[in-house]
Amino acid sequence: MDQLGSRLKQITSDLKDYLETRIDLMVLNVSEQVTLWIGQSVQKLIGFTIIGVGLGFGMIALAIYLGQLLGNPAIGYAVIALPLLIIGLFFSTSKPQGIAKSIQNQFMTEILKTLDEEKEKEMPLKLPESKNGRHQEENEQVS
Repeated sequence: MDQLGSRLKQITSDLKDYLETRIDLMVLNVSEQVTLWIGQSVQKLIGFTIIGVGLGFGMIALAIYLGQLLGNPAIGYAVIALPLLIIGLFFSTSKPQGIAKSIQNQFMTEILKTLDEEKEKEMPLKLPESKNGRHQEENEQVS
């Protein structure tokens, strides 16, 4: 009976260690994905910022050129600013839920895909069974 009690204590201790390890692994996997997502977001933000600055300088140059063609620099800037104002008003007055929903859906898809990949990697460990239905390890203990 004492051997059975010590065996049960050992099993519960092993189970506790296994669960703690699984939780640690899940935290590490999630933090890896989050840091990857943050890194990709920062890279895209820097890229879009550089593109935006380039477009800004290009529009200033185009405005100066149009101003010279039309004989008045203010008209060149007005011609460039008008489409930008119209587009800006469209985005500011429209409901932002469409863009927010698409970003949310993309984020959730990435999370679910990552979780599915992690589940596929972690196959449960099964002990080989003997003919009488007990695990071989248990049979060796009983003998």
